[in-house]
Amino acid sequence: MVKRSLPALALLTAGLQASPVVAAPEVVVSLKPVHSLVAGVMGDSEPPPTLLVPATASPHLYQMRPSDAQALQNADLVIWIGEAMETFLARPIDTIGEGTLAVELHEAAGMHLLPNREGGIWEHHDEEPEIHVDEHDDHGHEHDEFDMHLWLDPGNARRIVEVAAEALGQVDPGNRQTWQDNAAEMAARIDAKTEELRQRLAQVQDRPFVVFHDGYGYFEQAFGLSGFGAVAVDPSRPIGARRLSDLREALEEGGVVCVFTEAQFEPELVQTLIEGTDVRTATLDPIGASAEAGPDAWFVVMDELALAFEGCLGV
Repeated sequence: MVKRSLPALALLTAGLQASPVVAAPEVVVSLKPVHSLVAGVMGDSEPPPTLLVPATASPHLYQMRPSDAQALQNADLVIWIGEAMETFLARPIDTIGEGTLAVELHEAAGMHLLPNREGGIWEHHDEEPEIHVDEHDDHGHEHDEFDMHLWLDPGNARRIVEVAAEALGQVDPGNRQTWQDNAAEMAARIDAKTEELRQRLAQVQDRPFVVFHDGYGYFEQAFGLSGFGAVAVDPSRPIGARRLSDLREALEEGGVVCVFTEAQFEPELVQTLIEGTDVRTATLDPIGASAEAGPDAWFVVMDELALAFEGCLGV
């Protein structure tokens, strides 16, 4: 056997090595599904984006740690949904240095926004109005007027990818083409996943369901699902006996097939609501508690939501 010298081996394998890792700016993203989309745009660059809120924590109730504050101060770019979702971030965002670009996705041009619906049964649940924000919007609306679960709309996910690429190009113009190329690849993945989920969920589109709180309007609209109502207006507040009584009556009259709960919000309450009926229950997770943080997490969140709807609404 012929032995090769180390320099010769290095020359032989040089062409097989991956392209150099791109040195990325310091990026902080608030929530896992959005972090996933941004991570996809950043690709194999180093360092990867920092995820601020663990998936096991509620962004509404999260309290920042000293390490979080330090990450914000060191960041070149911060991407978050907005004050109505990550209330804890509003004041820190106002105090970060002028050298940090903060992108509030809720205010981004071209983002598809849906208004929050009331708790209880939605009278016009099949005719939800659409609201679009464009470059000429003066953003005079109240932050808590809209559903902030923006990432559950595949169209918004594509727009988040575009916004992330634009922001990265602004803070790191030398690698603008890399961010744009990666964004195009992520957009193609989103489109493919969207088409797959549409085909899967077509079988359960006419099956009415109730969610624990109104956080799935984007998903419902994107895939033609028949949301009927919500148990809670605000999941952090107690639900009165009158509301439960009215809901139980509506479940039976409306032919509701499933009541969905969320692990962090009183699942036993849903059990009480459906006791003695044929209504099923299952758990929805819009954040992705079990998904590994990274470019695939958004796709895992959407897959798991689709599986929950298929399983609970299926004949």
